[in-house]
Amino acid sequence: MHGLIDSEIITKRSVLAQHALDEFCRETSLIIQTTVETDVPTRIAELLPKLVHVPNLLTEKECTAPNGGYGRNNVYICPTNAFSILSMVWPAGIETPIHDHRDWCALGVYEGEIEECYFTNRDPDVVERTSLSVHKKGNCNALPWGAPNIHRIANRTGYRAISIHVYGGNCERQGPNVDSFYSLDN
Repeated sequence: MHGLIDSEIITKRSVLAQHALDEFCRETSLIIQTTVETDVPTRIAELLPKLVHVPNLLTEKECTAPNGGYGRNNVYICPTNAFSILSMVWPAGIETPIHDHRDWCALGVYEGEIEECYFTNRDPDVVERTSLSVHKKGNCNALPWGAPNIHRIANRTGYRAISIHVYGGNCERQGPNVDSFYSLDN
């Protein structure tokens, strides 16, 4: 399978883990090719448990975060630019800004737990919280396609968390899959 980021990843991922990743990528490609686009994130979220339960799936490099921030590590970039898989590494106490995405997204928790807050627009730049979900290891979720999908992810625990995100498009070329940032209505 083509599209791996560099040869270092190939040599550090176990044969079992590489096989699981290859199979997930094949199935994801098929979903994208045969599914109505509005259903793609949900279908991939249904497929993600197969990947997030694979022991030692991620390499050491894919489990790192920079000092003072969270890690966005490329795991796989589809050679047709249809999707990207990233490992997101959440040190204790870290959170993202409130944001939405320009393309679809599905995520699964690989290690630890993360909190996801959802928001709605009060005006173009200000939002208010509508709900909160805590995703534990193995939980998978998808943001709705084509709808406002404003959220914030945080690690409120005292230990590292890692989630695997599948985004539409090529995150290496397009950069982070973020459309806008928002402020809370106080």
